[in-house]
Amino acid sequence: MKIGIYLCTCEGEIEKVIDIDSLVKEASGWSGITDVYKDAFLCSEDGIRKIRKDVESSGLERVLIAACSPFFKMEEFSDLGLNKYLVERVNIREQCSRVHRNDPENATKKTKAMLRIFLEKAKYSQPLQPIQLPSLRSALVIGGGVAGINASIDIAETGNEVFLIEKNPFLGGKVAGFHKYFPRMCPPSCGLELMFSKIKSNPNVHVLTSSEIDTISGSPGNFEVLIKTSQRHIDMDKCVLCGKCLEVCRQNAIVYPEGFSYPCIPAINKGLCAVDCNKCVAVCPVDAIDLDEEGKATNIKVGAIVLATGWEPFDPTPLTEFGYGRLENVITNIEFEKIAKKRKTFFEEPKKVAFIQCVGSRDERHLPYCSDVCCMVSIKQALFIKETNPDNEVYIFYNDIRTPGEYEELYQKARRRGIIFIKGIPSELKQDEPQKINFSVFDTVAGKRLDITTDMVVLATGIKPSQGTIDLKEKIGIVLNKNNFVESHIQCYPQDTQRNAVFSAGCCRAPMDVSRSIESAGAAAIKTLQFFNNCTEITPDNPAVNILKCDVCKRCIEECPFKAYSFDEKGFPKSDIMKCRRCGVCMGGCPLAAISLGGLSIEQLSVMLDVFDRSYLGEDEPLILGFLCKNDAYRAVDDAALKGITYPPNFFGIMVPCAGAVNGAIIAKAISTGIDGVLIAGCPDNQCHYIHGSTLAKARLTDISNKLKEMYLEPERVRFISIGRDDPEKFADSIEEYVEELKKMGRNPLRL
Repeated sequence: MKIGIYLCTCEGEIEKVIDIDSLVKEASGWSGITDVYKDAFLCSEDGIRKIRKDVESSGLERVLIAACSPFFKMEEFSDLGLNKYLVERVNIREQCSRVHRNDPENATKKTKAMLRIFLEKAKYSQPLQPIQLPSLRSALVIGGGVAGINASIDIAETGNEVFLIEKNPFLGGKVAGFHKYFPRMCPPSCGLELMFSKIKSNPNVHVLTSSEIDTISGSPGNFEVLIKTSQRHIDMDKCVLCGKCLEVCRQNAIVYPEGFSYPCIPAINKGLCAVDCNKCVAVCPVDAIDLDEEGKATNIKVGAIVLATGWEPFDPTPLTEFGYGRLENVITNIEFEKIAKKRKTFFEEPKKVAFIQCVGSRDERHLPYCSDVCCMVSIKQALFIKETNPDNEVYIFYNDIRTPGEYEELYQKARRRGIIFIKGIPSELKQDEPQKINFSVFDTVAGKRLDITTDMVVLATGIKPSQGTIDLKEKIGIVLNKNNFVESHIQCYPQDTQRNAVFSAGCCRAPMDVSRSIESAGAAAIKTLQFFNNCTEITPDNPAVNILKCDVCKRCIEECPFKAYSFDEKGFPKSDIMKCRRCGVCMGGCPLAAISLGGLSIEQLSVMLDVFDRSYLGEDEPLILGFLCKNDAYRAVDDAALKGITYPPNFFGIMVPCAGAVNGAIIAKAISTGIDGVLIAGCPDNQCHYIHGSTLAKARLTDISNKLKEMYLEPERVRFISIGRDDPEKFADSIEEYVEELKKMGRNPLRL
């Protein structure tokens, strides 16, 4: 095997600390080394040209770039005439010269040790090619509220086919039944009319109302979906909206669209029909009703899916202190919208109305989160009352008023109109006389108790995920968070779910108002369109199962954050390349070390340990081997160097895709071959790019600690730390502390 080693001096910066010339001389004598070269700027055009020339002329099969962090100069080193998986980056600047600038001797020794082990890794690297898979240019959008409608329009207007399904007979969602939008107080028809017009005029959009997902199979790029549709029993092409069917129906089986909905044609709930009634059929002048019409199933194929399953209001009945369902004129904010639309006269005479905030929200018993929109909704509704009659007396009782951004003006407007804000939540509501509601509240600002009598109480109930979101969890293979909203990595991939080609929009992600729902729909549409390239390129570093080692314990299936594993035709676990995110959690969890990643295998890690110089700092100095997650911990180590932070050269770091990828067998080998301490550095729990990789890494340490005890070794020789990428100081302090602790423990007795 012909291998070239290229050392960058970074215009002398690295060379000021590390004796590059001595490394060039020594490396030239290593087995398999064809070329050893140093350059002031390897990333320059001349440097890249030199490497390419050597690859071609010398027939190099592997290349080591000893320079800056692999997260720097990625584009420059992306094409050296070799398969990129045969090019190994060795981070001697951030991990050696900068952080050990005051200890050049040991910095040089550490650099040598790094070159040796990464050279060995390179020898066992394999050329890998991206996998090209075609993707259908069609999308399924689940949910016909404003988010789903807008996502459908955005995807369809770029020439792609869209299937928009809604479980109810009408599009428009809950917004269609609202009185007005805030902050500009437009009626829903303002936006919905345009949305419906675009849907009706675009042949790429196929609307299926009264429809639900039955099954979803296939893979990202080629999903197969079975949709079951309940019949409306009313022919939309024939119906003239005369209303005669509604007049004769005594069972409330005729469902008319609420507010501004689409299609504006009623539906019949056959389950409510009286047996052999058929009165609606008899009175219909255009023969539009067929009560014998049966539902149908539709099979479709799509490349991507957008979840826009919306929200449901919290039911305040369990909060008995507020009297909902027990006291007259205690209603929810959703019910108020209907009153505002249909009973404006209710507020024409002077009324006294109280709004109570955070009903169910910010309550660990029910909805532990803020529902985001409740304050603005109550202010909007309070303003409606004041505008109907300025003499109306309106109170808003709150924990905290939250009106971010432009909504602050809505709050200020309410204050100017005389709406009274009182910080405090009322005690039990009572009704001592008809139509009057009594309660007490402690005003925490004024520091006194108030006794209030009102004509109406409006409960600002929170937002919770729809049941549809929960029902689809297993069918689609998505992950929900502890509050049953669709799980995503908010900072990096807010529209992504934990399954490839499945995106989320609107309130299934988190509570949000109409404008933010529309924005998230646009973002989900963009993610869908990005996925719709002529073909989908999948990185080839997939996990592979060695069936000779596998005992089918199913741990990989159970622990995979993305549910990518299933059984192949022989009964062994196999990863779906379209679901897999290459985190390596399966590799780390396999008790028999039977799983490896293409770009970082168990075999590579093992041979790296075989050549590790365990005493490069001297026999009395403890050596720490670190496994650093690439998204946070490794970046923190880089940042330590950039900020001039130093730490002892006793630490040696290897990048892994996730802390959860570190297998116990590798840790055991490291300890058994004389390494004094093993550090696993992962993301903070709430920042893990792979959902629970860090959590699993920590949990596995219990087993490892027990094994160390059985070997009569200190369990503290292996530890886990959470390091955010913005906390290099914590990392450096942890290394300092760990070195001192290991010195107290003494040298690993297994070091020969």
